[in-house]
Amino acid sequence: MKRRQVVPVLVSLGVTAVLLLVFGLLFTAADPVFSQFAHDLLQAPGWAETLPVRIFLFVVFGVVVSAAVLVALRPVAETEIPYPRVSIGRMLWVIPLAGLNLLFAAFVAVQITVLFGGNERVLKTAGLTYAEYARSGFFELVTVSFIVLAIVALCWALLNPATHRWLLASLLGLLCAFTLVILVSALQRLGLYLDAYGLTRLRATVGVTIWWLGAVFVLVLIAGAVRLARRSTTWLPRTFVAITAVTLLAFALWNPDAQIAETQQAARTVDRLDYRYLSSLGVEAVPALDRLPEPIRSCVLDRIVRAHSLDRPDPWNGWNWARDQARTTLASHPVLQPPQCPVSPDRSYIPNPD
Repeated sequence: MKRRQVVPVLVSLGVTAVLLLVFGLLFTAADPVFSQFAHDLLQAPGWAETLPVRIFLFVVFGVVVSAAVLVALRPVAETEIPYPRVSIGRMLWVIPLAGLNLLFAAFVAVQITVLFGGNERVLKTAGLTYAEYARSGFFELVTVSFIVLAIVALCWALLNPATHRWLLASLLGLLCAFTLVILVSALQRLGLYLDAYGLTRLRATVGVTIWWLGAVFVLVLIAGAVRLARRSTTWLPRTFVAITAVTLLAFALWNPDAQIAETQQAARTVDRLDYRYLSSLGVEAVPALDRLPEPIRSCVLDRIVRAHSLDRPDPWNGWNWARDQARTTLASHPVLQPPQCPVSPDRSYIPNPD
């Protein structure tokens, strides 16, 4: 085998190993059942004690033999570096993308079996209840989606679409489709987590990020199909910016702090509420917090009034609708003075999502 064939294969295998390691670690951290399967699959046999020595000897002799072969081939030095879009051989991207698709297919199979199908036997293997399983790992799954988006963008920028365009489109399209299933799984996990613990600003941000990522991946799939048909995709950046702007606007109109106050009261009993966290919310939450029983209501609202200066008039350029609504609520139902604040529960308000 010539040097021009050996080097791309070695580089491709190295890239594949790195990608599988990164995504494999994220998937095992995100999903206890998948982690158990991976542990069982990779469980070391008896001869594994001598494996480090075997690997060391293999690497040493492999480097020596490879160096001898490469020197013997006496390659001709390249006079110029070609443009990346035409210099990247097929082997350098087919093997990593195919390996990622196989890993994603295995993970998606676990998701469909357990999360969507509720397979009790599989859950018992990992020692989890369905609720514990569903409420774990959505942060890791969102991270996976961002990395996949970066991989697709890198392939889009570097690879020549005129070369093996159907193969490239199939591998990237399949990877995006698997990622959409993973995003649906993350959204369902987050929903069950919110049912148990309610919203926080971080969880609200993660939720809107999942929806945004889903829209972006659908956009990428559409752009890939258009590109496959040899049509222009110059509209893609503008559409991406428009989707991002619409998402941010919708998030603001959704009124996160008010939704947090609503879901916290729905998910938790009064004695399990974290009053200090509720007191850190913005003025948008005042109408929802007004429904709390006394003395908790006055304790929480008094801190919000002082933090946001609701007891003083705003300057002419400081008016906004949320502050006006908060003042109207407080005017009709004043805060009791002095407020009697109960002791917050000892348990952590934000349990570890993993």
